[in-house]
Amino acid sequence: MTGRIFAKAAALAVCLAASGAAAETSLITRAGAWQAFGGTTTSGRPVCGVSQSAGERYFGLKYYSGDTTFTIQMGTKSWRIENGAQQKLQMTLDGNRPWTATGTGMHFNDGDAGVEFTISRNELDQFAVEFRNSSSLRVQFSSLDAAEWTLSLSGSNAVTGAFLQCIEGLTR
Repeated sequence: MTGRIFAKAAALAVCLAASGAAAETSLITRAGAWQAFGGTTTSGRPVCGVSQSAGERYFGLKYYSGDTTFTIQMGTKSWRIENGAQQKLQMTLDGNRPWTATGTGMHFNDGDAGVEFTISRNELDQFAVEFRNSSSLRVQFSSLDAAEWTLSLSGSNAVTGAFLQCIEGLTR
C-alpha cells in the first residue's frame, strides 16, 4: 500500500516539475526580498527583470529585448486604476535626486491594478548605481489616491548584477 502511495506521489512530483519547466520566466537569483529573473513573456518576447513582492505590493524593473527603455511596474490589489489613466509619481532612492515620472494605469494578468513607466536606457547606469547602493526606495504618488510606499533595497546589489548579466545575454 505504501509503495503505491509513494509511486503516486512520485508521479505527481514529476508532473508538477514538468509543468514548472513550462514557465515563461525562471528565477536567476534571490537576495533578501528581491529576485532576478529571465525568460520570455507570454507572447514569446525575451525579458530580464528584478522584482519584489511584499505583502500585496509588487515592484518590478524589466528590460524587454529590443526596447530602448526599461519598464518599471508597481501595483497592489487595493488600487483602483483605469487602464491608460495617467498617474504622476516620484521615486527616491535614499537621498539621491528624485526620479519623476508619469505612469500609465494598467492591469496585471491576475487582474491587480498597477502603474508602469519607463526609464531611458541611457539612464540605466545611474539608476542601477543608486538601486544597488541605496538602502530604501520611496515612491510618492501625487495623482493617485495611494499611500507612499517605502521598500527595503536589502539584496538589490546582488540581483542587479544578475539582471545586468541577463540583459548582456539578450543583447549579444
